[in-house]
Amino acid sequence: MMPESGQAPGGPRADGKEEVSLDRLTTYGAAAHTSMLAHAVMQTGDAVMITSALGTIEFVNPAFENHSGYSAEEVLGQTPALVKSDAHPPEFFASLWEAILKGEVFRAVFTNRHKSGALYYEEKTITPIRDANQEITHFVSTGRDITARILADERLEFLASHDALTRTPNRCRFMDCLGQAIGRCRRDGAGLTLLLIDLDRFKRINDSLGHGIGDQVLTKVPERLRSVVGERPLIARLGGDEFIILVEGDARPAMSDRIAEALLDSFAQPFQIGDRTLYTGISIGIATYPEDGEDIESLVRHADIAMYQAKSSGRSTYVNFSSVMEAEMLEDISIDVSLRSALDNAEFEIHYQPIICPEKQQTVAVEALLRWHSAQHGTVPPARFIPMLEESGLIGKVGYWVLQTACAQIKALSDQLPYPLILAVNLSGRQFRDGNLVGDVRKLLSDTGLPATQLELEITESILIEDAPTAAKTLDALAALGVRLAIDDFGTGYSSLSYLRRFPINTLKIDRSFVIEMDNSPDAVSIVKAIINLADNLGLEVVAEGVENPGQLAQLAEFGCSKVQGYWFSPPVTLAELTARQLAATPERTSPCRHSGNRTSPHFSFELHEQP
Repeated sequence: MMPESGQAPGGPRADGKEEVSLDRLTTYGAAAHTSMLAHAVMQTGDAVMITSALGTIEFVNPAFENHSGYSAEEVLGQTPALVKSDAHPPEFFASLWEAILKGEVFRAVFTNRHKSGALYYEEKTITPIRDANQEITHFVSTGRDITARILADERLEFLASHDALTRTPNRCRFMDCLGQAIGRCRRDGAGLTLLLIDLDRFKRINDSLGHGIGDQVLTKVPERLRSVVGERPLIARLGGDEFIILVEGDARPAMSDRIAEALLDSFAQPFQIGDRTLYTGISIGIATYPEDGEDIESLVRHADIAMYQAKSSGRSTYVNFSSVMEAEMLEDISIDVSLRSALDNAEFEIHYQPIICPEKQQTVAVEALLRWHSAQHGTVPPARFIPMLEESGLIGKVGYWVLQTACAQIKALSDQLPYPLILAVNLSGRQFRDGNLVGDVRKLLSDTGLPATQLELEITESILIEDAPTAAKTLDALAALGVRLAIDDFGTGYSSLSYLRRFPINTLKIDRSFVIEMDNSPDAVSIVKAIINLADNLGLEVVAEGVENPGQLAQLAEFGCSKVQGYWFSPPVTLAELTARQLAATPERTSPCRHSGNRTSPHFSFELHEQP
């Protein structure tokens, strides 16, 4: 590097000018080169450290100070162990010293510890420096800070193997861990247990309060699970509201049952989300290695089957897998496939069960029940296929067909009789919440010609309670059409006098469970009598379902129950049989029955649920 005067060094000449010697030019060039190197080392963004052959730090540049947080005064005379993080095993440093003591260059990514305690990462090169005799006198290391890149890579790796919301392992990571666990169990002759957990009615939280609240609940689930099973078992989120726990080393049913029961107790407690107190139970499916499967796919599938069995059993329970369940699940899949084409293939039929007037011992109405005659599976019980209609979403389409068909059939039969028949149609929750319900009912009444006053729509108490304001608007709109409204299975849900006052209800249907228990339960007798008195005082009609013996019939008649039905009188019959019976009856034998309340018309009722 030339001095600022721009002149090279030298001595005076005879003419008075400075003489420039070769030696002095060489000395000047070396000094300029050294100065340039010194400036480069001090200004480079890479950390530079020079140590003695024994590892004592003799020089660090400003970049090292920035990377490590230590000043030069703090590190000179120390060793590089000052920034050691203990992230590397002893073998790492053994290979380092072996290389550089042989005069070789060593390159690696170092995990170091900042003065603050935080970790930082350097892409480092360590080079031995030799003197004129080829002896190693120093080591120089250069390090590029790659912390941002490493953290970004780690985050990408974490996100690839973990659920971003709950920060638990995801399905892919869990499957890898399960495979490794199966390998260990196979080697050691041990067992393991899977507990597959699904939150009950979590969709209701998402739909009513929004996904933000739902996500907050989900983030608390791993903590709740961990409080029961401890730190060792693996907890993962498989997706949605499904979690799974892997417990290694013990596959005894007593152990898994104990864990499941503790989990159920834990989730019986509410979640506190802000100022909201929310409840969501869990259903648990259990599968064990090697009894229920010896590979990843079969174990997870069997735990899933057991979990769905727990759902079907009423939720908030646990079920251990059995081979019978798998056979039933495969059959359910086949039935579900057939069910989706049943309507198009005209495989559905409506049967009708007589409703009797106890006072005159004569048929005054009927209840219609949906039947499915599958070309592949034969006659499928309603208890089997109705839940499938609900789960698949087909209940809306099939329910519309039921309403349309029943209205048309009862209208045709009414035209042949001397009195009007009232048809009651049971609506599922999905149908009742359909925004097109009122319009659909209006159209079907118009298309079939059935007067609105001859149609009675049945809903359960739980549907009313889920969203009372919206339910009130829907019921008022239906009542404005002239349609009658009934509460089905009264007494089994959220029985309350308040909604009987608020909603335009016409009929109460006593659930069959109370009627059946009248034989041996004084409490059931008291409940039935109270419902009949309540209906009478409120001017409502009442229908008792499930009458199976003369003792039940006698008690109901004594209490003043106006209408009863059950297998004691008749099973459900086809439309042809019903028509033949009604047309064969004399007018006087089909006269209206005395009843509770202020309604006078005998009625037919229809619902989608199985009767005994």
